[in-house]
Amino acid sequence: MDPILNREAASHGVTAKELRGPAFVQPARGVSMLASMEGNLAATCLALAKVLPADATFTHVTSAQLRGWWLPRIDDCPIVASTAGDGLHALRRGVFLRRIDRAHQHRESLDGLPVASAAWTIVELAEHLALIDLVVVIDCALHLGHVTVDQIRQTMVRGRRGVRVLRLALFLCDERSESRWESILRLLHVLSGIAVEPQFHVTNEVGVVVARGDMRITGTRRLAEYDGADHRERAQHEQDLRREKALARQAYERYGYIASEILREPGRIIADAEQALGLPHDATRIHRWMHEARAASLTTEGWTALQRRMARFARNEPPRQRSSRVVDS
Repeated sequence: MDPILNREAASHGVTAKELRGPAFVQPARGVSMLASMEGNLAATCLALAKVLPADATFTHVTSAQLRGWWLPRIDDCPIVASTAGDGLHALRRGVFLRRIDRAHQHRESLDGLPVASAAWTIVELAEHLALIDLVVVIDCALHLGHVTVDQIRQTMVRGRRGVRVLRLALFLCDERSESRWESILRLLHVLSGIAVEPQFHVTNEVGVVVARGDMRITGTRRLAEYDGADHRERAQHEQDLRREKALARQAYERYGYIASEILREPGRIIADAEQALGLPHDATRIHRWMHEARAASLTTEGWTALQRRMARFARNEPPRQRSSRVVDS
């Protein structure tokens, strides 16, 4: 059953008493949806769309979630929508509605929901995400084919908050990344001055591809890879063993890293890369990575800061009657 406006309940064969019962929930005043769909973002947005202005567009983190992008964890993640700068401003529990002059220019449909374009979603996320988190999001959007770097560049607004970090993120992003932690491992190397080649194909003597690595340390026969939880499964483990033998036959080394190593021992990972390159150890090499990591959701400090930035979107109670207008030049 689709969400219904409370005033139209009778035409759907539902009584007011039933709406107040356990079978229904009200994500915002004036609209109800089945309780079994509570927690389903797409269903909640479909319900909210019924009580928002006609030009309302789901954007920012909500658009990114609906698209399945790799986002940092955000507790009590808000639903964010926007209207045109001269549109009506509705204040409702459950959704933060921004006024943005350019919103109508970047509106499209996603599974029947009005959402901001992928490029505009990234432009808005750049307001609040730190560099590493933003690069991970862009990697995902590029990998899924939702957007191109040129489309993002064409959508950027000079002087808008976040535009500087977005320019740098576009320099660092890579569509070849296949997971969030793979992107983070790549950034650890790149921000430490270690060049890598993502999704590197290893071939045998006759040119047949025998394996593909997450990334190769450029100029070496060393593959650096992220090992997720799936590598503990028996079938995957057996496949990994066969792959490692194929790599060894071609004189390639595979160094697998888990998330906790990337977070807690980045210096050791870069020391491994230095060893592969035959470079002397330089303890200052990871300084830029450490600076960016502290600002990102990878650290408690960065995650807490992100939570504070996102808290401005919280709408658990009806807000006071005041405008929230964002005007772009």
